[in-house]
Amino acid sequence: MTSISKWLWAGAGVATASYAAHVASAYRRFGHPRPARGDARDELLDEFMPVHDVADRHSIDITAPPEVVLATAKEHRLDSSRIIRGIFAARQLILRGQQGATSPQGLLEGMKAIGWAVLAERPGRELVLGAVTRPWDANPVFRPIQPAEFAAFSEPDHVKIVWTLRADPAPGGTTFRTETRAVATDAGARAKFRRYWSLLSPGIIAIRVVMLPALKTAAERAWQIDGDDILPDARTQFTHTTTIAAPPGDVWPWLVQMGCQRGGWYSWDVLDNGGTRSADHIIPELQHLAVGDILPYRPEGSDGFRVVRLEPERALVLESETPDFVGTWAFVLQPIATNQTRLVVRYRAAYPPSAKMALRVPVMEQIHGFMERKQLKTLKRRAEHMHAS
Repeated sequence: MTSISKWLWAGAGVATASYAAHVASAYRRFGHPRPARGDARDELLDEFMPVHDVADRHSIDITAPPEVVLATAKEHRLDSSRIIRGIFAARQLILRGQQGATSPQGLLEGMKAIGWAVLAERPGRELVLGAVTRPWDANPVFRPIQPAEFAAFSEPDHVKIVWTLRADPAPGGTTFRTETRAVATDAGARAKFRRYWSLLSPGIIAIRVVMLPALKTAAERAWQIDGDDILPDARTQFTHTTTIAAPPGDVWPWLVQMGCQRGGWYSWDVLDNGGTRSADHIIPELQHLAVGDILPYRPEGSDGFRVVRLEPERALVLESETPDFVGTWAFVLQPIATNQTRLVVRYRAAYPPSAKMALRVPVMEQIHGFMERKQLKTLKRRAEHMHAS
């Protein structure tokens, strides 16, 4: 036996042992789900299923507003992932089921088409769906139940399932959560569901794990802000946000005086401003910025970011060009409450595909994120201090 074969057999053995351990653990923990705590608690789900046999929860942070994230989740296509398609195919093989027809619909409409009902909704924040079924059947049928009747439904030999798509506001955008709960309606159904869940829950959980990163990418791409139209063919996009306890008018003056040889970049000055400390006050002579002006990159020289869009107290968009790519850097102010502003900073780059850029972009993302997080913290502190004064 070759060493490659030995490693393959060893890997298969580890995978089998891990799967068996999960099945045993799921069987043992069935009927004793861990309660959600803190921000993960969902009062809307509790209305329909406070007591349940199993619960599966997942979350991910997404740099986009809650309403954009939830709308993207509703339109997400599960069958766009090869892994998820493979999980569905494996279930059909194990239970000897028939392959269902593919649907061009998004997640919400697709689920409603096969029998799920919307039980409750908080517009732009959360959607709760539910159905009853016999999941152990080779080709399960989902029955919609009216919201007023769902909690009391007790027809024998069934499992009630509820799940939620939930977008909670967070400092960097949104924490997206999805939770699935299920409970059997009688002892016979509970025994069958326990065997089913123990055997197939790894695939059910894997679907959520695979879905969330894809949803994050889609939602962040779907969130359009000022400046995106300048580089419609951008291949790379980095977005960071912060919430500032001040109106846009108290944030804007700090933006228009940015740049080396000006007010600085408010980031790590030793790295991007020649060690000169960024301004801690408003400089009147730097407040007259216009389209076409250059914000220097470095403490010496005239090269820099060119102003390509300027809408006072709303948007400042800069552009730069190198031999390898063209980039835009947008600073967008979004009032979200009285004396409260969301500052969205987005860098986009357009370039021909190449191995060089494939290696370079991940490094750019890390460096850019390191510098920009410091920049946002400084801008937030400066603007809030000015507003309080």
